[in-house]
Amino acid sequence: MDLDTDTESPMLHPAANSTRKLKQYFAAISVSLGALCAGTCLAWTSPALAQLSITANSTESFHLTDSQGAAVGGMIAIGALISAIPSGFLADRFGRKNVIFVLSLTFLLNWILIIFAQNVTTLIIGRIFAGIGTGAICVVGPIYIGEIAEKSTRGVLGALINMFLCSGILLTCVFGSFTTWRVLSMILATVPVIFGVSFLFMPETPVYLVKTKNLEKAEKTLIEFRGSNYDINTELKEIQREVEASQQNSASIKDIFTSKANRRAFMSVVAVLAFQQLCGVNAVVFYTVPIFQAAGSSLPPDVVGIIIALVQVLSAYISLLVIEKANRKFYLMLSSVGMLLFLTALGMYFHLKSLNVDIGHLSFIPIGSAVMFMISFSFGYGPIPWLLMGELFAPEIKGVGNGFAIATNWSCAFLVTYFFPIIKSGLGAHVAFYICAGINALATVYVGFIVPETRGKTLLDIQQILNK
Repeated sequence: MDLDTDTESPMLHPAANSTRKLKQYFAAISVSLGALCAGTCLAWTSPALAQLSITANSTESFHLTDSQGAAVGGMIAIGALISAIPSGFLADRFGRKNVIFVLSLTFLLNWILIIFAQNVTTLIIGRIFAGIGTGAICVVGPIYIGEIAEKSTRGVLGALINMFLCSGILLTCVFGSFTTWRVLSMILATVPVIFGVSFLFMPETPVYLVKTKNLEKAEKTLIEFRGSNYDINTELKEIQREVEASQQNSASIKDIFTSKANRRAFMSVVAVLAFQQLCGVNAVVFYTVPIFQAAGSSLPPDVVGIIIALVQVLSAYISLLVIEKANRKFYLMLSSVGMLLFLTALGMYFHLKSLNVDIGHLSFIPIGSAVMFMISFSFGYGPIPWLLMGELFAPEIKGVGNGFAIATNWSCAFLVTYFFPIIKSGLGAHVAFYICAGINALATVYVGFIVPETRGKTLLDIQQILNK
């Protein structure tokens, strides 16, 4: 494990160095507000569908059947699949900044439709717009951050997306515990407004400006992000070399598989995004209430959801502090090994319970395992897949590559959402947990042999490693 720290430019005084990094943080936080929007959309169904169910309070203007509720919940995945691949092309065609700003409008439109909804059709249309925004921000957000951050801050800034996503889930769980679904939607509608307004003041990325031959503006943007005391000539020339090299190649889907570097990048990013969903995080989230009940807890479901969301946010914040202290591969493998162990513990507990074995003295296992699983996830497979999306793909395939990766991510999310209840009811929850533990074992081996290390390396360095 490499614990070396990056060497800063000798031309910079500490104060100038802090200033330049502060500007990068502002831009990354602004982009990550899009992930906050996505988190609120993902978590909205938990409190809202309970109130909208057909057995809910009669004061609601309309109710949903179980099948309608499933449709409303699942439409966000459909919307994400619709936007995942095109958003990368659009970011290459119209710019990262323009596409990201438009996403704030799709999130806002989702909440407007939901706030004024009088039937299930309006809710479904709103959720599709939420999915379009969620899928696209997961593609374009990492691209933007990867292209504005210098190598010493890229890990921390890339991890902000995961922390803001978790914060959005927590925000929704907290407000959803004591408000109606319409009031909750009104509160959450303020988030895309803040996102859009803040991002209006953010510049386009230097890489995209170089690609569009706008060298003068690219130079000004680099100075804005690096500070006036920073010699940008070396970095600007490096970006030009990278873009020129990428433009010599066509950006067809075929080139992803014919080029060695592109093929390895594709295999790495798509795999870690698939493992992010297949690792069992949604299985644990879906089964959180039964897990707490198995431990003898009488906490209301809302409180249980807040506890788990809070654990995710705190873990994501801590990961920001340590993510540049060790290699990406180390955190990914530590994460998958940790999830494997705690899923196995959960599986064994519910397996023994299904066999009517007396496990009263082991009541600490389910809650402890669920909490430690979330911590393990948040240190590796929570933030790092988003980070690798911005680091591994060459500029000419970044749009289409990230689109395919996010499409894979959401496809796997759908598979877990669909099959987990079936496996749980047919074979038992312990079988579902054992399957996810096995997938984490596969993920550990795969990352160890296939995924390259990117920490502390320039984007050009990474492409050279991929070509070896």
